[in-house]
Amino acid sequence: MALRNSLTRLRPALRARTFAKPTKKRLEWTDEMEARVLQQMRGESNSFGAATLEDGNEKRTHISEVDAGGFELRGDVFVPTSICCLPYHAFLWRARVQEDVTVEALRLFTVVHPRPEIVVVGLGARGPRERLVDVEAHFREEGIALEQMDTANAVHTFNILNDEGRTVGGAFLTLEPRGIDEYADPLA
Repeated sequence: MALRNSLTRLRPALRARTFAKPTKKRLEWTDEMEARVLQQMRGESNSFGAATLEDGNEKRTHISEVDAGGFELRGDVFVPTSICCLPYHAFLWRARVQEDVTVEALRLFTVVHPRPEIVVVGLGARGPRERLVDVEAHFREEGIALEQMDTANAVHTFNILNDEGRTVGGAFLTLEPRGIDEYADPLA
């Protein structure tokens, strides 16, 4: 309630604020840009130039906090919904409750390259009410290990495996399921 009251007070100030208009800058194609694109197409480089993402753990996904409302990534960004994670990326995930965790909902882990060797699934505060047998069978056929546990332990396991440099995936439900209407913009 306190948040709603403070947002009500801030709303007029936010609406009155004016922003500078963006300036148009002309982008010119250079030989260096062309060389970089050709290197990327040949697989010799990535979009970050000579350094690769695997150069250090500082760019790896790390979930620094789990609470009832969501996840904090690298101590910087709070995500108020379920998430799927790969070694260097995190994605929003539509699943809200254990019944939403299906083969289709976890399809990301079977289509990415490189494929994770293990996928850790966090199924809320209490963990799995029953094993996801069809999901386990599908991942076994794909050659990917699947671990199911409560979300807090799943996040901890993901962080350890990812920090070790393993190719790991994670899918984590929030500790308390939230409805889609709870994500509405409070300033709207």
